[in-house]
Amino acid sequence: MNLLLSSGGNSSLKKEQIVELHAHIKSLFKGIKRVLFISYAQKRHREYTKEIKEKWWPLEDVELIGIEEFENPKEAVINSEAIYVGGGNTFLLAKKLQENDLISSLRNVVKNGIPYMGVSAGSNIACPSMMTTNDMPIVMPKSFETLGLIDFQINAHYHEGNIWYKDNGAFKMHRGETRARRISEFHQFNEIPVIGLCEGSVIRWKEDMGQLLIGDANIFIQNKKTKKIEKGTNIDKYLNVIL
Repeated sequence: MNLLLSSGGNSSLKKEQIVELHAHIKSLFKGIKRVLFISYAQKRHREYTKEIKEKWWPLEDVELIGIEEFENPKEAVINSEAIYVGGGNTFLLAKKLQENDLISSLRNVVKNGIPYMGVSAGSNIACPSMMTTNDMPIVMPKSFETLGLIDFQINAHYHEGNIWYKDNGAFKMHRGETRARRISEFHQFNEIPVIGLCEGSVIRWKEDMGQLLIGDANIFIQNKKTKKIEKGTNIDKYLNVIL
């Protein structure tokens, strides 16, 4: 497999990180003439594809075409050279993929080697399930099961600590649950490891090994102390750090 998994798009990155991300996108899609963009994580598919093409797509010599352009979405996936799944709501994305019977087809083509790029919700569905998404269940998919391209879960847009807010001129700390607390609740019932990808962080994944290319991340393994990793860290499919 050949995956590029991001916690957020260009809007969440610094200028130097955008340049770096674009270089990684070019590397992922090297030799590709057309990339299939799956716009299902948002309601207005054509508008979303148009926005990505006009504002954020960095490859002038590679065509980005939305899945909504095809009469048969399954054939579009099966015959694709490369896949890019955009961000938005993971529940909506999973529901639309299931309705169009695309889960197994998408899984098969990526496991057979075509490059896959996921942003936010697109990264979430690379996991065995969507159970560690932050998104609201605005629609209900048939199942929480997703592509299972990797053997761990992702919590996109991860941030540490509590949220501060202003009240009558003074800053106060919101006492709600942190992301780490929610992941610990997930681990009360599930053994699978979780990586909290900080905003804008990017992982490159090949077969059973990966590297954090941009940003920071936290690794959560059931009954173990949380481990923070930085850019350049290599990890295996169990989220063990490879020295």
